[in-house]
Amino acid sequence: MDETRPGPAWPDRQDDRAYVDQLTSRGWAWEFLRRNPEFQKDLANALRGAERTHARSMDIISLASNTVDLSRWGLLFCKLKRN
Repeated sequence: MDETRPGPAWPDRQDDRAYVDQLTSRGWAWEFLRRNPEFQKDLANALRGAERTHARSMDIISLASNTVDLSRWGLLFCKLKRN
């Protein structure tokens, strides 16, 4: 699979053939991760009490400092400066 080709990492899920043939390795990784019961459990625990805001056409989810560490799943996070 070519990671450098233009276009979305996730093709149209309604088109089964395109979905399987065009999914990038990043897309495949997400598909396996989101179906993992242990990840689902950790994510649900982390999102309990999460603060959601919308800024610059994106959603920002702020997790409590005592939340589950999702970095073991390869997820990256950054700290936001609070004004």
